[in-house]
Parts: sequence; structure tokens; C-alpha cells
Amino acid sequence: KELSFNNLRDMDLCWKVVNEFKDEMACCAVKHSTPCGVAIGTTALETYAKTFECDPVSIFGGIIGMNYKVDAATAEELNKTFLEIVMAIDFEEEALEILRKKKNLRIIKIKNPVSDKQTWVKIDGGILVQDVDNQFSTDFKVVTETQPTEEQKKALLFSQRVVKYVKSNAIVVSNGVQAFGIGGGQVNRIWATEQAISRAKEKFSGDLVLASDAFFPFRDVVDFCAKEGITAIVQPGGSVKDADSIAAANEHGI
Repeated sequence: KELSFNNLRDMDLCWKVVNEFKDEMACCAVKHSTPCGVAIGTTALETYAKTFECDPVSIFGGIIGMNYKVDAATAEELNKTFLEIVMAIDFEEEALEILRKKKNLRIIKIKNPVSDKQTWVKIDGGILVQDVDNQFSTDFKVVTETQPTEEQKKALLFSQRVVKYVKSNAIVVSNGVQAFGIGGGQVNRIWATEQAISRAKEKFSGDLVLASDAFFPFRDVVDFCAKEGITAIVQPGGSVKDADSIAAANEHGI
């Protein structure tokens, strides 16, 4: 079965997400140009299972990308769900035999690193071109009285890597190894926050952190995070009302 325009676009996004995690086993599920599951793990099967758990509904008919070799046990699990494409750096021969039983499944082996130097966006009568920002800083500026723990820092960095690929307004809620709540494409940030936290709390009851792709224009996001038990937040800042959000975080001990 040939790859469609949408397939190729979603594959591109999927591969870029897992390439954010160069030193870890990472898996991403993409549906309609949006990540619907991202996780890191220590084995092929565990990493896929965590990704599936993020959103077992939306993954149906989606694309799976993995930055590791797929084994037979993982292939068996993949075959339990209708998927358009499974892409990975390599496959065990037994895994290929299992996956090939699915008539319309496309199996893609991909090893090339992400190489884009520019992004192009078509507008009527022209093209907007800009350089790709492929730098990732782990240098946090803590602006609150409460300092994040090392575990929270790791979780915030995981969430930030994922939120980069979610359509704005974008919020990602995670525990550091799984993206439990992804809220994207909303016209205001509080809606994206409510959506992401609601989805995350359906699946996970432990400590969760939140990453935002842009600053908070008001303190409402922080207040909502506090009410829902979010323990730490990372966001780029730059709002004229940054001080309000910082004050809210200090009030709530975030």
C-alpha cells in the first residue's frame, strides 16, 4: 500500500519526536499530525506498552515510531491494534514475519538522523522560510521559592521535548517517562491545560509535571495546576504578567 501525503507528514513528525531522545529507548504514536503517545523505557516492549497506555483510543489508525530495534514480543503487541505504519531503526526477522501478517500495514526501516536545516510554510503567493531551532537547553532558571527536585527536573525536560511537537496552544503533562496528557491546538492556554490534565489524571494518580510551549498570559493556568495537584511547571516566560504566574506558584508551593 502506497504512502499518502498525510502518512509522510506524520512519519516526519513521529521520527523527529523519537530523535529528541538520543540516549534512551523512545517510542511515539502520531495521529493527525499530533503526538498522541510518547514514552521512554528500558526494553522494546515496555517502551511501546507505555506509549500505548498514554492514549489507547487515539492510537487506533495511527503511526508508531521507535528509535530502537523491534523484537517479536513487541511485534505481537503492535499487531493487536490497527496501525497505518510501524517505523523503527531495525526489526528482528521474526518480528517482520509477525508484522507482515497485517495486510495493509506499512513497515518502515529508518536509520537516518533528522537533517532539516530549515522549515518552510506555504502561504498564498509565497513561502515563509526560517532556520530550524534544534538546540535543547537543560539550563533552567528557577523563578519560584520552591525548587524542583532532580526527578522533577528530568520530568520537566521530558515534557518539554514532547511539547515542542504539539500544535499551539500546547500543554504536555507527564511523570517523566510517559506523556499522560497532551493538549494541543486550542485557542487559549487554559483550555489546553484543562484538556491535558484531565486526560492525564484518568490514567495516572502519582506526581505529574507540566510543560507549556509558550508563556502564561494570566495566572489561571497556575491556579488550575495547583487545584489538580501538578507539582512543577516549565514555561518560557515573556508575558507582561509573568510576575502574576510566579506569585501564584509561590502561593501554591509549585
